[in-house]
Amino acid sequence: MFNLTLLDHLRLTFGHVVSRHRAHSHIAHTRAQASRRLRPVEALLLAIVAFTAIGTAFGQARGYAIAAAVSAGVAMVVFVVHLTADLDRTAQLHGACASRLWLIRERYRALMSDLADEAIDLDAARRRRDALMTELHAIYENAPPGDHQAYQNASEAVKTIDEAALADEEIDLFLPKSLQKAERAAGSGSI
Repeated sequence: MFNLTLLDHLRLTFGHVVSRHRAHSHIAHTRAQASRRLRPVEALLLAIVAFTAIGTAFGQARGYAIAAAVSAGVAMVVFVVHLTADLDRTAQLHGACASRLWLIRERYRALMSDLADEAIDLDAARRRRDALMTELHAIYENAPPGDHQAYQNASEAVKTIDEAALADEEIDLFLPKSLQKAERAAGSGSI
């Protein structure tokens, strides 16, 4: 028979939230960084266009006209790619999602602490879990769309086993010792 305790379920969901939080944070960081790197490239290309256009305007060799046309074309391509990718906006959306997931993550950690301290009974814990799941669902419904490759890269970057969950040892890294699975196994039993 399937044997999953309430605390096991909370730990699994907590691990999933940690994984998604880290992925959204990583995506936000990489997209913001890419946007910051494109801006000086755009500025440099526009400076080259201006310099070569001025040279052409003052009757310099035909090479200035060709260089101005080529650099203007390259600058336009870089600018269109930057606009199309909308890196700043998507970085902000992923950052906001990560922020909301962090709050849910901390609320799961608090719920597990309250349960372990017996500050709440099992029925209250289940009600709080269900409320958290509803809030988590709302966050995921409004989460910025991310392409599969972005999530894959983020998951690899934060060394997640898979997209859905973390291993018990990895979850334990985000919990105080009293809530870690190894500590719980050595203690009284399951909740």
